[in-house]
Amino acid sequence: MKRYPSIFVLLVFISILSCSNSQNPISLLAIGPKTENVQLDNYQKLFYVSSANGSDENGNGSAQLPWQSISLALSQIRDAASERRYAVLVSQGDYADTPISMKEFVDLFGGFDPTNWKRDIVKHRTILTGGQERRVVIGANHARLDGFVISNGQIRSKGSGVFCDGISPIITNNVFTSNKTLTPIPWHPKFLHETANDGGAIYCENGAAPIIENNLFTKNTTENGRGAAIAFHKNCNGRIANNVFLNNTTGLNDPMRSSDGGAISIFDWSSPVIENNIILNNESLASNDAGGLFVALWSSPVIRRNIFVGNKGGDDAGALFVGGQEHRYDRPLDLLPGEDKFFVRIDSNIFIGNSNPSKNSGAMRFTMESRGEFNDNIVAHNSGIYFQRSEVVIKHNVILDDFLFIETKEGLKPGQIQKNLIWGNFALETEAFVRDNNLQHPRDGNFSSPPEFVDDWIELRANSATYRPRQFVTGIFIANGKFKKNELANRVVKAGDRWGVIKSNREKDIEIWGDFSGAIQCMVLPTYQLK
Repeated sequence: MKRYPSIFVLLVFISILSCSNSQNPISLLAIGPKTENVQLDNYQKLFYVSSANGSDENGNGSAQLPWQSISLALSQIRDAASERRYAVLVSQGDYADTPISMKEFVDLFGGFDPTNWKRDIVKHRTILTGGQERRVVIGANHARLDGFVISNGQIRSKGSGVFCDGISPIITNNVFTSNKTLTPIPWHPKFLHETANDGGAIYCENGAAPIIENNLFTKNTTENGRGAAIAFHKNCNGRIANNVFLNNTTGLNDPMRSSDGGAISIFDWSSPVIENNIILNNESLASNDAGGLFVALWSSPVIRRNIFVGNKGGDDAGALFVGGQEHRYDRPLDLLPGEDKFFVRIDSNIFIGNSNPSKNSGAMRFTMESRGEFNDNIVAHNSGIYFQRSEVVIKHNVILDDFLFIETKEGLKPGQIQKNLIWGNFALETEAFVRDNNLQHPRDGNFSSPPEFVDDWIELRANSATYRPRQFVTGIFIANGKFKKNELANRVVKAGDRWGVIKSNREKDIEIWGDFSGAIQCMVLPTYQLK
């Protein structure tokens, strides 16, 4: 284990002046699924299901005589209400009695040992499968889905893992993997950017406001459709937090550019809170935008304290695309909504190693009459950041990539660029207020002064690096390691052309999200703190 001398360290700082509201997302812990104890006293009654030793014919739903299928357990609950909640505890095993239609005031929990009903969602994997021919779960209000592996949902429609039409379940501590939406039939739209089958894993529409927390989304796809992991459409709200989005892909078969948002799509006046997520190595194929997160059609999410790493956009925006207007060919464009109805907040995120083919918006493209703020973010090792035809306040950011701001339109106020470190090419081709920035190439009202920063870039020399496919992490062992528990959690790492994020660490053991097998030498990027 070797710490690089400062000559090799990328020197960055958090802000030029003090940023009283800035929080560094790298310090966050507890991202992804975890085993939580079920508060059994909160329920009127408990039912038990076990594929291993249960029976739908001879069981009674007790821990001693469980049923074998989840659908039977749900069919026996007819009087659930807010003051009379039920829970169904499901033991490890494969369950193919899908799609499962959740019920109001009934919570589903997976991850139990069928012999003693102790819970460990990693050790006792409870798998709900669509068998590559059907949807897995249909959501319900006032209900929780917790501790399952939702896999192999496949449907020629929207939402092959979980479908929520105007309803708002709580979805926590699950693994969504290998779910897929197929191309609509027939599919010959006249124009590009038409809506297809969105939401490879989860699709929400018509005012749904789910809570989606502490899940892992990996290897979910769409053939034609936005959001391989999650798609929100038409007035959706809710919360997407503490999740890991890893290796999800849109547009496997898309000639019409209808598959934006390799991981997440937020569309059509939807405004969830999206925070504390790891969005890692996702991709939009063909000529689609946003390898990570796509936002468009007057949607106003709050995007804060997320870590965007190694995402690839097929066209614009490797990590994040924000647009106000939609692409529209057959009718007039919308009038620009007021600030009280349309305003996108992007605060305290990290953008590292994201790319797009034209190399101008690897971190982000903010465009199409967008309005909002971009504050307290760290932007490094991306192929550029691009603001276009937008009304935006840009403050207190560390931007180490080429910066481009072009165009305006009637009705948009000039942009404000203040108190940032922008240590790359700075191209401004529109009216904007530019003051008190530390620029690599000085201009009036700003200054240029090479900063000095903490040298905490770490070279890891491992004795072994083994990928564990069931957990989607690589375990690295360092014989001479002397790390404190979780001091490296959520740090960004790189080995060759592979990007990763550290899940957790002990003194000599490190877990990295993704496949770093054979990576005996890798680099932990700096935390970008002022010296």
